[in-house]
Amino acid sequence: MNVHWLNGYRPGYGLPRDFYTNADIFAEEQERIFRNNWFFAGHSIELPKSGDYMTLNVGGAPVVVVRDRDGKVHAHHNVCRHRGSIICTKEKGKATRLVCPYHSWSYAHDGQLVGAPMMGESFDKAEHGLKGVHAEEFDGLIFVNLSDTPSPFDELRDHLSPILKSQGMNRAKIALIRDYELDLNWKLVVENNRECYHCEANHHGYVSVQYDTENDNPDLKGEITERLADCAIRWEKAGLDTARVNTSSDYTAEWFRANRTPVRKGMVTESPDGQLVCDVLMAGFSDPDMGTARANTNINFWCHANSDYAHTVRITPVSPTKTIVRGYWLVDENAVEGRDYDPEKVAAFHDEVMSEDWEICRRQWIGVTSPGFQPGPYSPLKEQNVDRYVRWYARQMGA
Repeated sequence: MNVHWLNGYRPGYGLPRDFYTNADIFAEEQERIFRNNWFFAGHSIELPKSGDYMTLNVGGAPVVVVRDRDGKVHAHHNVCRHRGSIICTKEKGKATRLVCPYHSWSYAHDGQLVGAPMMGESFDKAEHGLKGVHAEEFDGLIFVNLSDTPSPFDELRDHLSPILKSQGMNRAKIALIRDYELDLNWKLVVENNRECYHCEANHHGYVSVQYDTENDNPDLKGEITERLADCAIRWEKAGLDTARVNTSSDYTAEWFRANRTPVRKGMVTESPDGQLVCDVLMAGFSDPDMGTARANTNINFWCHANSDYAHTVRITPVSPTKTIVRGYWLVDENAVEGRDYDPEKVAAFHDEVMSEDWEICRRQWIGVTSPGFQPGPYSPLKEQNVDRYVRWYARQMGA
C-alpha cells in the first residue's frame, strides 16, 4: 500500500476522504482485510442437508459453501479448474455434485474433481480439484477465510460461543432475509455501528428499549445496577454464561466482541414496545426476559439475539461506492408463521434502526466525499470503539 495514504491518517481522528472513495485503496482492503480475515458467510440453517450450497462474494472473489453427506461444511473458490467459469450460478441450491455449466467438469462436495469428459488417459484429476477456502461452523454461524495461513479460528469461536451458544441459532429457522443496497462506502456502515453517540438523536425506538445511552445518567444508575444484579442471578440459574453481563458496548477482544445486556425494566425483547414478537421462545427458554446477546466482528458481522428472535447482519463491500448489507431474522424451529409470529413484526425493530442508520450514512457520505471534508476528532467518552476500529483498520492496511 502507498505509504502516503496512511500518513494522512491521524490516530484519534477519522479517516481521510481517499479511504472512502479511492479505488486503489478499496482493492487493497479486499486483499488485506476481506481475503485475509474470518468473513461471516451465513447461517448453518441455510445448509440443512447434504448437497445444500450457497454462493457469496468474499473480497471480490466468488465462493461456494456446501455441506457434504457427513454434515461437514466445505468452502471453495467458485471457479472451475478448466477454463475458469463460475460453477454454481445460483445464490442457493442443492447438488449431488458441483457441475460446471461450461464443459461439465464435476466436483465432489469436498472439492475433488470427479468428472472431466474427454480429457485423455494421461489427465490427472487429482491435480485439478477446486481451490479450497477455510470454513468453520459454530453455534449456527458459518465463517470463511481465503488466506493460505488464516489466523486461529479458536480465538473468535471461544470468545463468542459462551454468549451465543445458548440462543439456539443452530436449530432455528429463518423468518426473513432482507438486503439493503447502499450507494456508499462500507466503512461508514461499520463505523456507525460502533457507537451510540448518535442514538439519542436518531434512534428513539432503540433508546426506549436499551440502556446504551444511559450508562452515564445518574438518575438511572440505581435502576441499571438493580436490573443487572437481578438478571445475572436469573440467567446464571438458567445456565447462561454471566461473565460478561453488562450494559456496555466496549470491545471485549481486539477485533471482535460479545456480551449479554438486559433490556429496560418492564421490557423483555427488542421490539417497538419491548414485548415479544414471537410466541415460541428460542432454544427452549422458559423466561422471556433473557436480555440481548450481542456480538460483532470488525470484518462484516454483528448480532443481536433475544429470547424470541435473533437478528444478524452480513456486510459485503461491492465497490468503493456500493455496499450490500444483508439482514437475517431467525426464530425457533418450532415457531409457526402466521400463528406464532409475523415476519414483518419480527423484523420491525431492527429494520427501523437500520433504515435510520442508512439515512445517517447517506448524509455522511455526501459530506466525506465533499472537498470541504476534514476528519474531526473522536469523542473519548462516546466514540472509543470507533477509534479502536479505525486503529485496527490502519494496522491491517499498513501490515
